[in-house]
Amino acid sequence: METVQPGRQQGGQFPRQRSIPSNDTSSDYADSVVELPESLLAGNDEGLVDNPLLRLRPDEVERLVHRFVKDHGLVNQQDVFIKAGKILRDPEAWQSVPRLSAEEKVVLQYETRGGFWSQPKGLQVTIITLCVAAIVQGWNQTGTNGANLNWPEQMGLTELTDLKGVDKTGRDTWIFGIVNAAPYLSASLVGCWLSDPLNEYFFGRRAAICVSAAVIMASVVGGACTHTWQELLVCRILLGIGMGCKASVVPVFAAEVAPAHIRGSLVMNWQLFDAFGIFLGFTANLVVSHVGHTAWRWQIASSVLPTIVLLSLIYVCPESPRFLMKRGHYQEAYQSLILLRFYPILAAKELFYIHCQREVEANFLARRRGYLLTAAHDSSTGNDATADDGGSKKKTVPSRQSARPIDFWQKLSELFTIPRNRRALIAAVVCMISQQLCGVNVLVFFSSTFFRDASNQPRKSAYMQPLFLSWGLGLANFVFAFPAYYFIDSKGRRWLLLVTIPLMALSILGAGMSFLIPADNHAHGPVIAFWTFVFFIFYSCGMGPVPFTLSAEVFPLESRVVGMSFAVFCNLFGAGILALFVPPLTIAIDPPGLLGIFAFLNVVAFFLVFFFVRETAGAAVGGSLGSMISVSLEELNYIFAVSTAKHAVYQIRTVLPWAWQYYIKRDKSCSDQPQKLYQWADARDQELHVVPRTV
Repeated sequence: METVQPGRQQGGQFPRQRSIPSNDTSSDYADSVVELPESLLAGNDEGLVDNPLLRLRPDEVERLVHRFVKDHGLVNQQDVFIKAGKILRDPEAWQSVPRLSAEEKVVLQYETRGGFWSQPKGLQVTIITLCVAAIVQGWNQTGTNGANLNWPEQMGLTELTDLKGVDKTGRDTWIFGIVNAAPYLSASLVGCWLSDPLNEYFFGRRAAICVSAAVIMASVVGGACTHTWQELLVCRILLGIGMGCKASVVPVFAAEVAPAHIRGSLVMNWQLFDAFGIFLGFTANLVVSHVGHTAWRWQIASSVLPTIVLLSLIYVCPESPRFLMKRGHYQEAYQSLILLRFYPILAAKELFYIHCQREVEANFLARRRGYLLTAAHDSSTGNDATADDGGSKKKTVPSRQSARPIDFWQKLSELFTIPRNRRALIAAVVCMISQQLCGVNVLVFFSSTFFRDASNQPRKSAYMQPLFLSWGLGLANFVFAFPAYYFIDSKGRRWLLLVTIPLMALSILGAGMSFLIPADNHAHGPVIAFWTFVFFIFYSCGMGPVPFTLSAEVFPLESRVVGMSFAVFCNLFGAGILALFVPPLTIAIDPPGLLGIFAFLNVVAFFLVFFFVRETAGAAVGGSLGSMISVSLEELNYIFAVSTAKHAVYQIRTVLPWAWQYYIKRDKSCSDQPQKLYQWADARDQELHVVPRTV
């Protein structure tokens, strides 16, 4: 075997390898091999994306696997886990791992080349079910969009004929705004915060989605049967609670079951099929628009159809393996991964790697929480107080309990107190708030009303035109999201935002300026519609799919749903505020001024994304580790361990000069990409490669 060279201790280079004598089979080693320098998770300014198995010998990997399968009831799968461990130890040399079958070699060779339709049926059914959940979300938004043309008059808001014909007191305007804002305010203030308790107490991602779908179905049926605006308001509040809970769980579920190399494209289905749901909702609005004065009731109730489909499919899906591992159910997690990956070698490889990275994370968090870890089998130190090197007393717990469940409030507080979590929270919140700053929901909520006012026709004759234009917006929002399928993983989430936000600013400014065309000019309506459609083209490629995709990825498993809940809270609360204040703002400053404000806010969003949003796709990391070029959810710990200051300095000193040379000066000698901020651990310094190449 090739001689192992010790690595460097500090500065982000390799820590010294911790070798154990070959005759030492103590299970203590199973708990220590996954330890890394605390700086890699606390202040990883060298940008190393590490693998805790890289610096182990093959016999050490075997002993680690023996302990792992014994502790988690997977002894019958020991052989496949040993092979998986050796593959993970040196991904570039996986072909030299002994006893790999011909089928396993083929599977490993093509592991990262298959798209969605080449994945196992278990994964396909799961993703399709989550797409239905997204359709429900979008459909619920647009049911009210069409109903807004009728329900105010039938429920006594007689003065609210259009946004410019409201009563002088503004009472009807505020009622109209409150009813439209209610789902988003209740979703942000109540619904999204229920997602973590539903996951914990009803056991699983599927249960939370099922409960939220049941609440949604009850609320839309009730909304269609209301007779006063107060009754409709109550139903809209219940609808928001279901929407908020579902929006916090579905993208997380998709991120946890998706293979790393296509995670972005599968998680972005939330936004893609939310847009498809918006399109179907507009279609339903058109279909039932001729039934008479009850049309608005059918428009609200129409979203029952996809909700029934969702309730029928959700328990056909396997549960999230990461959630099962979090609860200690490793056998069930392995069976779930078999359904999602089909081949045992892929399931074992993913399960074991998640476990090792989670052990690193758990050890780090245990120290942060004031615990010292002991070997799993050592009961003598169970809960005693032990002095650390500094003489202070710390509580000791077995290492297998190091990832003990913590309550909701501790999870929430750690979003702010742990730097890695705080940086992830900033990135997620910036994306979510930027989605509201761009102005898309102003157009989604009130497109029918805007187009009706722009048509300058009598209300009755102008009823169908705005519905058709809104239907076209829904179609454009869906169709033009498809290019993001390719770019979101190959170019990255952050790249999509930085490219599309400036174009959105220009197009929404064009839409606002178009309102200045005289209303009696035949170009008035078509020009407004043109710029609105252009805006949706750019939105659908970037700001549409990225915020929920990135927010579902960036948080560690322990705090993932709570972190996603906070991000969704910011997004939906912003949507509710817009729905509440846009009608009176439109009266006060007219559409040109309102859309001009959102054009400026797009510029603000660009700078927020540039300085605070990290890339979570494999495109962010330099070097190559074969099949591990895609960044797993657990490896994002290292990316968010890099300080915000280091990230901002990199953007100013590296990215900006490169962009000037490459895009402005068109320098042919300039590389296609700037120097990467992040590097795979064994790509940083090949001569210091501490992993022996012979297995």
